[in-house]
Amino acid sequence: MNGSAHKAIGAAAGMTTLAIDDNPDKQSVAHNPLIATPLATLGGMLPDLLEPASRGPHHRQFCHSVVAFGAVGYGVYRTYKWEPQAEWEKGLRIAAIMIGVGYLSHLIADSSTPRGLPII
Repeated sequence: MNGSAHKAIGAAAGMTTLAIDDNPDKQSVAHNPLIATPLATLGGMLPDLLEPASRGPHHRQFCHSVVAFGAVGYGVYRTYKWEPQAEWEKGLRIAAIMIGVGYLSHLIADSSTPRGLPII
């Protein structure tokens, strides 16, 4: 997959997550799509920023692994369940979710390629 595809998939995953978020504080500024979408897009690019494809065809290492998917997925789940009180915590919550969902979308997209994802 190329960078443009990962950006688009990350943005779509973020917008979908934003739409289904059942947090009662959806009026928070953090739930603004103009803020959340770029964060999910960034998350969609993050694995390749951490392990650039310019390193060659075998650039997929830990940041592109099944273990990383599990760790990020668990982090997103725990953050989703978090019920912050302060406004800055609410912003941090949605930012972490959006970046994490974008990251996961990248790994899901890469897992569908012939090279797949390494375990570790």
